[in-house]
Amino acid sequence: MLSEARHPLPGRIALTAAAAGAALSLSACGLPLLPPAFSNDGVDSSPVAEPEPTETGEPTQAPEPEPTGTPEPTVDPEDQDVNVLVVGDCLNEMEVGYDDSVSTVPIIDCSEPHDLEVYHGGSLDSGLDYPGEDEVVALVNEGCHEAFEAFVGIPAEESVLNLQTLFPMEEGWAAGEREYLCLVGQFDERTTGSLEGSGL
Repeated sequence: MLSEARHPLPGRIALTAAAAGAALSLSACGLPLLPPAFSNDGVDSSPVAEPEPTETGEPTQAPEPEPTGTPEPTVDPEDQDVNVLVVGDCLNEMEVGYDDSVSTVPIIDCSEPHDLEVYHGGSLDSGLDYPGEDEVVALVNEGCHEAFEAFVGIPAEESVLNLQTLFPMEEGWAAGEREYLCLVGQFDERTTGSLEGSGL
């Protein structure tokens, strides 16, 4: 069942991705490798018989091989500004900039195989001066971990799922941005539908 919660989070500019409680560094741990969509091109790789000659000596056309299996539908995600991302959206692997910033996200319908689902959104204390990235990560992770159990059904520490966060960078913070998003997905495969109540 798809999540019906869709709460817009206004006014975000560049956001930073984090996984497993630490800001991502492309030169260090980088993004977790998310699997490509499983696909089946539907073509039988068995050899094709040579055409038989007809009575006139002309070779006949060999019949086309029958597709095997059921090919999975391919739906290209739509790249959109990260600011439009809301709770209940699903997306595929994000392109992360050299400074760990995320400006666009490939949003896809949750009924299609996807890498991540936005399960929670929150806001940090608007009165705080920028406390540094480590403190922002700690505050965001606290909010995401609290919401995780209510969404998935078990504590984040016991889950096999991949937890990621999006939060304002220092420039966004200076502009008054405080909203963050919590995302969840599977490490070894894409999800179809929602992970809500999955207990994974």
